[in-house]
Amino acid sequence: VMSTLVALRVDIVGLNCSTGPEYMREPVRFLAENCPLPISTIPNAGIPLNVNGLAVYPMEPEPMAAALREFISEFGVNIVGGCCGSSHEHLQAIVKACRNVPRRPRSIADANFTHKDFTRITPPFVSSGIRATALQQVPPPLLVGERVNGQGSRKAKQALLNDDYDTLLTIGREQVEGGAHVLDVCVALTDRTDEAEQMAKTVKKLSMGLEAPLEIDSTEPDVIKAALETYPGRAIINSINMETGRERIDNVVPMAVEHGSAVVALTIDEISMGKTTERKVEIAHKIYDICVDEYGLAPNALIFDVLTFPVTTGQEELKTAAIETLEAITRTRAELPGVLTILGVSNVSFGLQQHARAVLNSVFLYHAVKAGLDLAIVNPVHITPYTEIDAEQRQLAEDLIYNRADALPRYIAYFEEHAPQQDNGNSKVDPTEGMNLAERIHWQILHRRKEGIEPMITEIIAERSQELGIKQSEVAVNVLNTVLLPAMKDVGDRFGAGELILPFVLQSAEVMKRAVAHLEGYLEKVEGYTKGKVVLATVFGDVHDIGKNLVNTILSNNGYTVYDLGKQVPLNTILDKAIEVNADAIGLSALLVSTSKQMPLCVKELYKRGLNFPVIVGGAAINRSYGRRILFVDEQTPGAAPVPYEHGVFYARDAFEGLEIIDRLTSNPEQRASFIERIKEEALKERLKKTERTTRATGETTSQAKEDIASNSVKPALSIPRPPFWGPRVLGRIGIEDVAPCMDLNTLFRLHWGGKTHGADFTRLVEMEFRPRLKRMLLEARQRRYLQPKAIYGYFPCQSSGNELIVYDPAEMQGQQQKDSLREVARFYCPRQQERERLCLADYFAPVNSGKIDLVALQVVTMGQSATEAVQQLQDAGDYAEAYFVHGLAVEMAEGLAEYTNRLIQQELELDEQRGRRYSWGYPAIPDLEDHVKVFQL
Repeated sequence: VMSTLVALRVDIVGLNCSTGPEYMREPVRFLAENCPLPISTIPNAGIPLNVNGLAVYPMEPEPMAAALREFISEFGVNIVGGCCGSSHEHLQAIVKACRNVPRRPRSIADANFTHKDFTRITPPFVSSGIRATALQQVPPPLLVGERVNGQGSRKAKQALLNDDYDTLLTIGREQVEGGAHVLDVCVALTDRTDEAEQMAKTVKKLSMGLEAPLEIDSTEPDVIKAALETYPGRAIINSINMETGRERIDNVVPMAVEHGSAVVALTIDEISMGKTTERKVEIAHKIYDICVDEYGLAPNALIFDVLTFPVTTGQEELKTAAIETLEAITRTRAELPGVLTILGVSNVSFGLQQHARAVLNSVFLYHAVKAGLDLAIVNPVHITPYTEIDAEQRQLAEDLIYNRADALPRYIAYFEEHAPQQDNGNSKVDPTEGMNLAERIHWQILHRRKEGIEPMITEIIAERSQELGIKQSEVAVNVLNTVLLPAMKDVGDRFGAGELILPFVLQSAEVMKRAVAHLEGYLEKVEGYTKGKVVLATVFGDVHDIGKNLVNTILSNNGYTVYDLGKQVPLNTILDKAIEVNADAIGLSALLVSTSKQMPLCVKELYKRGLNFPVIVGGAAINRSYGRRILFVDEQTPGAAPVPYEHGVFYARDAFEGLEIIDRLTSNPEQRASFIERIKEEALKERLKKTERTTRATGETTSQAKEDIASNSVKPALSIPRPPFWGPRVLGRIGIEDVAPCMDLNTLFRLHWGGKTHGADFTRLVEMEFRPRLKRMLLEARQRRYLQPKAIYGYFPCQSSGNELIVYDPAEMQGQQQKDSLREVARFYCPRQQERERLCLADYFAPVNSGKIDLVALQVVTMGQSATEAVQQLQDAGDYAEAYFVHGLAVEMAEGLAEYTNRLIQQELELDEQRGRRYSWGYPAIPDLEDHVKVFQL
């Protein structure tokens, strides 16, 4: 309870009612030792007795007063009183006993009575309605169970489809019994549209039946909101990122602050997912600055997932993926003190067989924890303690993690040989003995043997050309269709059956690519030969492309021309390319449920434009039912007549099913038409079946109010302050000694001067290096005058109109003329929150229809051109270290000068701390940086 309430940023945590003081003693002791806030204790006058049908509270005034007096003197309780059974006499005795008693100091909380910095005092715990769990386990990590997830568990998905919440509870209980500290809950399904409703029901069921805290996993803010409003503890939100800039953060973090939640932050921005250590850390810094510095989220409520990628694909760019992740964990925790880290550990082993994955996951988890990992998303059942792993397997896994020579082939070979069930036939003979040439080529591709493939192609072309008596160019096409493509189909079939792992498929594709490249010397004589043209893209908003890249490889090596547009591709770009090349099909990939919504938009746009490109969809977020549903371009309401996209929408489970679909679409016209018709019939049959059994009404949420109506949360000011003057005024003589106290020294030391250590090391750095340096540099700045603080600030008459602030000419206020005679000189737009209290800065100023003239204070500050010149001189002289420190000081002094000027404004207007707050353009409340031009003009 304490962890939940402190995270909710309450002013006081207390106990009241239910029992007398004697049964509150131990809870009060716990709060006194652990709660960073003031404590209140308001007990009953004892536990009631039933006397002749009446509740009688047995505790007399004096004993009750004495007990509360002890709570103050022994535990440091701040507020006492009496609840049920407390009479006037009880309260008199309490006041008399407690009024002058010395309260025992509580160092954990006494500084947090009038001013509470929740970014500093929020404890690193999450909680259910029953239990608090430390985010930093001893020993680490905290384990997050991942099976209550419709995307990752067939059992969970089926339970969600059937509204079977008891099964979800069972899955959760199994995870907790297996060692999970926290449960990740994801109910997003492409088969259903009521994610928010399902999330609320699931959260309620789990919170009533399990003690473990929950992690709310959704891409949709309204789903997260529904979960948080249902959940009785402190949850983790999974997740935020900067894939679309600040949008996701601005939608989610205010909810996290309101509900006291911790937040998982993925190191993804508009450019890409962070793959290198530098990119991961760079993105983490950007997210931290917004969440902590702007929104006031506690650093220990920010849990960074620096992402890991599979080291098992053989792709060159991913060979160091594990190393980059481990280094990023260490640097993120060092450079952003207080934050925590989390990983989806199993990503590192994607594509391997299960017994090989278990070893790699366990070893990687061990090294991640050593690097500083705090939380791990794993299935605890599949993790083996490091010391219990076979030494040879451990070494192989570490070689793969740290990208040592030939690590992947050695790892794969070992687990092929040491399979859970294996047939030890160790024949030494040539495995291709007795095979003809075509069969040997097939074997080479299937078994990933590049060596000697080109001479085999040369030999088979010569052999068949002589046998068949046809030109080599024609033989080359024959070899492609009858030897190479069937070999890759065999690879695909075995992959689909689970006999081959993803790295094997990619290695076979490399053999195929070499064979086809050699074949091209013959195919060139058949100019422009291609089996078909496919435009391929990961949909807009999605930065995941491993699966799409595999599709590209498979199609390219099977004779198709692929136009791979990359990831995050806008819809128009996809359609324009398909038109340009006259594509035979469009292939769309999406990993996330949220981004998969781009797929039906593409189908509807094709229908609207009258285009005729078949669409193939795939990716982790979708399934066959989804593909059938988006084939229809009508609204799909219960009474709507089905309107299919006549050219077909096809779901491909993997790259090889995609190849099979393309083969059918590029076959003869009769087979193609029959295939498309069958797909449409299957989709219609499923739609009609769902319509018959659907009884749940669906609706769309509508806006509760017009966007520009003022928030009810903002009440009119009781008085409008009178300014000492109207218009701008220059502050030219400002002392450095006046500005320096207004600096944020933590920002100076950590951000601008690079203090990356923490704890005792940081304290030592500050006291031994930074504070003496700051004293010396401020003295030098005064003597050399390279810091010259100047400011322009002023008061301007204004009124609000909806979401806009109208500024009038201050010269016309000299005679206190009425509003009708005032001239508008500027207008600023202030966006309104779309959720919560719908706040808008304009609401805090008197509206036009009030008849009152309000005022707004504006300021522009600088530390002067001489600061820039001083930095440049030091750099020109080669003194880069001193230039770094001077630049950092000048930047933070400019921020301090803005604070100094604002304090002067508050003083002149006689405002208390709650009024006269300073906002800067570029942040969500006033985001348009172009408004600076208006400020400068004013």
